[in-house]
Amino acid sequence: MDQPAGRRPETPMALLPIKRDLTLAHVGSLIIAIGIAVASVEGLVADPGDLSSTSSLVLVSQGADATNLILVVPILLGSLWLARRGSLFGLLLWPGALFYALYAYVPYLIGAPFSGLFFVYVALVTLSAFTVIGIVASVDGEEARHRLAGAPARGVGAALVLIAVAAYAGLTAAAISALGSPAGEVPTRPLAVADWAVGTPVLLVGGILLWLRLPLGYAAATGLLLVSGLGGAAFAVAALLDNLVSGPQTEPAVIVVHLVISVISLALLAWFMRGATKEKTFARSGPAPEPPAPPSSGSEPAK
Repeated sequence: MDQPAGRRPETPMALLPIKRDLTLAHVGSLIIAIGIAVASVEGLVADPGDLSSTSSLVLVSQGADATNLILVVPILLGSLWLARRGSLFGLLLWPGALFYALYAYVPYLIGAPFSGLFFVYVALVTLSAFTVIGIVASVDGEEARHRLAGAPARGVGAALVLIAVAAYAGLTAAAISALGSPAGEVPTRPLAVADWAVGTPVLLVGGILLWLRLPLGYAAATGLLLVSGLGGAAFAVAALLDNLVSGPQTEPAVIVVHLVISVISLALLAWFMRGATKEKTFARSGPAPEPPAPPSSGSEPAK
């Protein structure tokens, strides 16, 4: 791939399949990490009743604040650090961590009590969306597909589609059940919005693109598997913390289901990442030397 003008070819990021400079994405990611830390710490030091009085959501709670602080921030900064060191999977995990930040704070926008943190939530969702778009648009999908040629694209793509279909089935069942409630299960609506409109459709489309072995599918699959794995783990950890602090709120079976989803998604991620072995043999030092030409038939015999 031709390097953009002005980039020093000896930098680690020069080895990544990117088409433009990602300095703005680096800055945006650092701002997002700081914003998550600020929102999480503020939520942890607040009165627990400030959230529970208006919302019974697992992912809009002090357990979620703690989870975002101890899981999401390190994963975001870690993927950014790996990408800066020239890691292909650091680059591909990076937008996944950012997309999860977007997904995680949509319920806060809808379900959290209105306060000064509302503007932090808006900034996190908006900046995460633009940064994800900027990174994905900068990845050279064709080269990413070439480097991951050994990855099980059809198998992992089909698994992503199945996860999305199963999620839609569960969401539909919950929505139908809520129709019989006079209150319409209003406290659960923010999570439903995030799942229906943000998380699940992206998993479905990404799985289809990967199953078809399209370049964008290869570029997005790693991040989407991270989103699915992190989503299940974050829900389980947040629910456990909320149960310990405020008493049983989430049934153990629900927690186990999310942990299973997380384990399956992370196992698929590990399976897919095995295709990265081709990254080590992808040479950028120029074409391989041509083998010496065989002697012509008209050459003089050796004496």
